[in-house]
Amino acid sequence: MKLIGLTSTSLQFIAIVAMSVAASYGFEHTQTTLQVGGLCFYRYLTYVVAIFLGYVCFSSLRKPIALTFSIALSALALSPVGFEVIELFPLVAPLLAVLMGITSVLVSPRSRGRGFFEFLLVLILPAIIAESRVGGSVQLLATVESVNYYELIAITVTVIGGYFFLRYATLANLSRLELLSSGASRSDVAEANKTSNILTILVVACACGIAAFLMAVAPIVASAFQAEASTLPLYVLGLALATGIAITTAFYIFQLSYRQTTGSLHAD
Repeated sequence: MKLIGLTSTSLQFIAIVAMSVAASYGFEHTQTTLQVGGLCFYRYLTYVVAIFLGYVCFSSLRKPIALTFSIALSALALSPVGFEVIELFPLVAPLLAVLMGITSVLVSPRSRGRGFFEFLLVLILPAIIAESRVGGSVQLLATVESVNYYELIAITVTVIGGYFFLRYATLANLSRLELLSSGASRSDVAEANKTSNILTILVVACACGIAAFLMAVAPIVASAFQAEASTLPLYVLGLALATGIAITTAFYIFQLSYRQTTGSLHAD
């Protein structure tokens, strides 16, 4: 049982690092012509979001820790070296994301990554917008330096796949503890783990496949309609809508199946 726990923790840590590095890579390698003080506007915005979500993550431990963290980031932004700090923020972002992930997934699993996933979505948003050329706004979306399309697919799939895996891991850890505390035998726990592992592999594979498929098909669909609606944000709108529906549906099926599995064990 200890080996299972150690393996699960190690895989969660690897997933957290992979998701953080992937999202931060897209954030660091995306630039737009719209700048504030010589920096892309979304870097200031993301710094503010990091302060807020950092508080959300650490508040699940202790409020004083969360408050100290937020005040420290705010003080750096308002200090004489604030511009330099925000300029280097893309390099610090993966470390901050890993810290958020460890805190909200490993240290406090009941928070289920609250704040961590939102921060990663904020990081990959500039890359998605820049690659999609929403609305044809030259000032906002013309890129000086950006990740290529295949890199964007890899980043998106990594974040989505990692999200589902970490959701499973935290749910599985909590359910394992609940089963043991309710007097379930080790064989019952092992059987629940086996069923959950198979189900999660399928869900993660489907989520990654759907995300990759949508991102591959979306530009083709947008090109087909370009003559009739060249200024409409078909790519991002369609991608966001379809991905949201697919992920929500897959996650709902996963949760429903998992509850049925653990519920039958409790009944036995």
